[in-house]
Amino acid sequence: MNTRIFKQVEELALGLVAAAEKDDDVLFKGLYGQLDQLCNHLEGSKNDHPVLWETLADFTEENPQALVLYRKAYLLADSLKDNEYKASIQFSLGQRLSEDGAHQEALEELSLSEKFAAFTEDDVLKQDIQELIAELKTEI
Repeated sequence: MNTRIFKQVEELALGLVAAAEKDDDVLFKGLYGQLDQLCNHLEGSKNDHPVLWETLADFTEENPQALVLYRKAYLLADSLKDNEYKASIQFSLGQRLSEDGAHQEALEELSLSEKFAAFTEDDVLKQDIQELIAELKTEI
């Protein structure tokens, strides 16, 4: 993915965070629409990348829709053999599933996330994964 597109995704994400913090639904929906349009425009192109779909999923309010987007991001990350993206995406899937009360399925996704994270240097993600796994195990 080229740097210009990555910067565009980053700017949209920062704008979405700012809009959410201000409870500005109109701005949030507008920026979300721009990100969605960018993702769909680049889908299947040489610039299609997991960061597009993972970012879109991160800002998707409905969990079922977010899960679809995370799985799309995962397939791209897997095709790139990128353990860092795979770990992050699987962690997000686990979080969303746990929010929906699907604790066993969440643990399965988190187990995969933990496996992929072991091949990265992202100690914060590794810690977050372990904490969520421990939390879920007490709820099952």
